[in-house]
Parts: sequence; structure tokens; C-alpha cells
Amino acid sequence: MRRAYRFEFEKGGLKYTCPQCGKARLVRYVDTATGEQVADHAGRCDREDSCGYHLRPSEFFRLTGKRPCRVTMPTYRQKRPTPEPSFIDVAVMRASLARYEQNNFCRWLCGVLGEERAFELTALYRIGTSKHWAGSSVFWQIDRANRVRGGKVMLYDVATGRRVKEPFAHVHWVHRLMKIEPYHLRQCFFGEHLLCLDTLKPVAVVESEKTALVASGFIPEFIWMATAGKQNLNKEKLTSLQGRRVKLFPDLGAFERWQSLSRGVAGVSVSDVLERRATDADRAAGLDLVCTFKLRAMGVFYANPG
Repeated sequence: MRRAYRFEFEKGGLKYTCPQCGKARLVRYVDTATGEQVADHAGRCDREDSCGYHLRPSEFFRLTGKRPCRVTMPTYRQKRPTPEPSFIDVAVMRASLARYEQNNFCRWLCGVLGEERAFELTALYRIGTSKHWAGSSVFWQIDRANRVRGGKVMLYDVATGRRVKEPFAHVHWVHRLMKIEPYHLRQCFFGEHLLCLDTLKPVAVVESEKTALVASGFIPEFIWMATAGKQNLNKEKLTSLQGRRVKLFPDLGAFERWQSLSRGVAGVSVSDVLERRATDADRAAGLDLVCTFKLRAMGVFYANPG
């Protein structure tokens, strides 16, 4: 059994705009008694190193003078078994693999890698097009058994390749849009289905889906996968990669956490390439591997990728 807490972080992977740094990194608190969010600004920014914003429910109620509704909470509750993951019909995923002339991310990727290579990777990673927002993409999470665990819908700026975060973070999940209930989202690595295509090629793990695609275009010697969020990497996922040579490429600020998770997992090492080369300006700007690739200053990186 574990202690029952009245307020917990919202589950499902959605992030909101942080009131301190302005990035779409805020995980809000939810009142487990009502199922409602405590407040728009009550939560924690997952940019712990560069932002560190964290407004707890107790602080919110103290500052505002508000009070949560009265309920009787059990002292302890039995830990529920982890439900089996839900899956999306493969036909839904296949139907999205079209209309790339309307897909902002794929159009941007053509400008970075060239049309031929961009379309190869779009097909390889099974990037879809969504109608939810004009120009939006679907990044499908497909496991090694080719089961579709989920689809993250995101909107990118066609000119800059950056995610659209104003006036809100344009991120959604396919199962929520389709109103599939109940749905037990258990995320896998983005690109995990590629492990079956080559059992010898080393694996590289990054944080974002965009980084995985761009990196794959520049350094095809790795199978590039993404955690789809810094906090989504855990021991269980790393242990599932045992038997492969694995290199982790954390974004700035995630090196220590990813290094700690990798300890004791055979075959896994962590690159500090960004930590070693980043300037203060880079840290303030949130430099990631995509920035490095786009600058094409890759001579040293190709020879020694971390």
C-alpha cells in the first residue's frame, strides 16, 4: 500500500505553458477528489535546471486564501496493478500517412535534409498528418511488436521547425481526440519499431521526436529513438534495450538524471557532448542536438559523437 495524496500531477503527458519561463513544460496538479486541475499555474516546470518553477497546491491555497472542498481521504490506498497498455487500430495510423504537402513538419524536414531523404525517414518513422490543427503532424509510438501504443499530435512552424506554443501549446493525443475510453496510455520509445529492422546497429536515444528524425538524417549509423519527454526515460525502458549497444544523448539539464538511470544497465552509456560544448547563451536558449545538426558544424561530432 502507499499513502493516499489529495493532489497529484496530471497524467497523460500533456504539458502547459510555464508562467515563469514561457515554455510548454508545466505539469499541472490535479485534485484527486474532484478530478479537476487545481489552477492553471499550480504545477511544476520540468525544466528543473534552467527554470525550476514549482507552485505546490499548499502554496497556491496559502497565497490565494482559497480552500479545497472538504473530503475524507483514506490514510492509505492499495497500489493498483499497472493496467495493460491500450492500442490504436493500425488502420487509423495508416490512414494518416498521407497529405504531406499539408504537413508543416515534413515540409520543414525537406528543407533540412532534402526531399528524398526526408520522405524516406517520414515513411520509416511513420509520421502522419492530422486534421486537428491545419499543418499538424502525428508522431506514432509503435512498439517492437508493431502495436500502436499512441499518437502524439503536434503543430510545428513550417519556416522555423519549432513547435507552435502560442497562444497555447499545440500538443494532443489521438486517443483523446477519438474519445477512446477507457484508454491506458503506456508510452514506448518513439521509433522503437525500428529495432526489429536491424539487430546489430547501435541505438541512440534522444528526448524529442524531431531530434531523432534530424539525427537519423545526419548520422544513419545509429537507430535513433526518442523518449518523447525528459521524464519519460526510466530503468524499465533502458533494461528492455539490454543486448544492444545504446548511447543516450540528453538535452541540456538532463545529463545527470539520464546518467543516474543508466547506471547498472549493461551496454548503455551517456554522451555529454552538449554539456561539454554548451555556452551560457546555449543554456539560456535551450540548445539541443537539432541546433548542432542544423549549424552543420559536425566535423568533430561525426568523428567523435560524444
